[in-house]
Amino acid sequence: MIMTVAFIGLGEVGSNVTIGLAKKGVSVKGYDIKFETEGREAFKKCADAGVVLANTPEELVDGADIIIAVTSCSKALETAQMYKPYLKKNQVYCEFNSTVPEAVFEVEKYIGDACTFIDGCVLVSANIHKEKSPCCSSGPAAEEVTGILNDLGMNIRYMGDKIGQASAFKVIRSIFTKSLEATLIETMTCARYYGVEDDIFDSIVTFLSDAPLDVTLPMMIKTNVVHSFRRGQEIEEIAHMQAEAGLDNTMSAAATKKMFWLASPEFKDRFGGRPAESMNAVTDELLKWQGKK
Repeated sequence: MIMTVAFIGLGEVGSNVTIGLAKKGVSVKGYDIKFETEGREAFKKCADAGVVLANTPEELVDGADIIIAVTSCSKALETAQMYKPYLKKNQVYCEFNSTVPEAVFEVEKYIGDACTFIDGCVLVSANIHKEKSPCCSSGPAAEEVTGILNDLGMNIRYMGDKIGQASAFKVIRSIFTKSLEATLIETMTCARYYGVEDDIFDSIVTFLSDAPLDVTLPMMIKTNVVHSFRRGQEIEEIAHMQAEAGLDNTMSAAATKKMFWLASPEFKDRFGGRPAESMNAVTDELLKWQGKK
């Protein structure tokens, strides 16, 4: 049986994944709201690769087995509202807009029993890995659908049978990746101002590669319970230095606030002045301190 996969949205993710799948001989369709303003010519590369460009949302859904929404996180519900009238019971609607779990629940509720619903997300830029871009999925039917899409050439990790697991994984991971990106930009801008950018960059690479990250990262968390106040004082001085130089210090100021919050005796004293035994020991105590466990 030939499976047809339809993509709602032909931006970075949609265009790269559909082109990659089409080149592998997969039956792929695509539609983008920009067809109405920019015309289909802007998406010629998709058509040239073999992606069938639909004229309307209804035409996109017609005959498709699996529909994957990759528009934007802010448009998740609006997209579902546009497409629900055309969905059929035997189809699968995959919400891959990288939105928060609460928004996914809202979309799931709206789709209702119109068709099978899958929660999912794309984890990295699709410019590099194309159809093999790492994704994840969750939901009662996600394991089977993930297997089908992976057989067609995608790279999806099944997270579990509950709607919201995949979206939670994506957005929580983004706390780290987006903050790291912002911190790196702030660090390298400051380094450039002081003329030490090459040395700083080399030092960062060395710090991240001297030991395996699965050793370094937990160690940073475990030792924080001992050194948070001192680290807060240090980063506070750095934030002041940036401000005096007229440089943006958003990330160092945020780190200062976080370190001093972690240095609160009410939390810190739980570890008796010693490093924590594990990363989870720290996060469990933080959840208890915040009344979440």
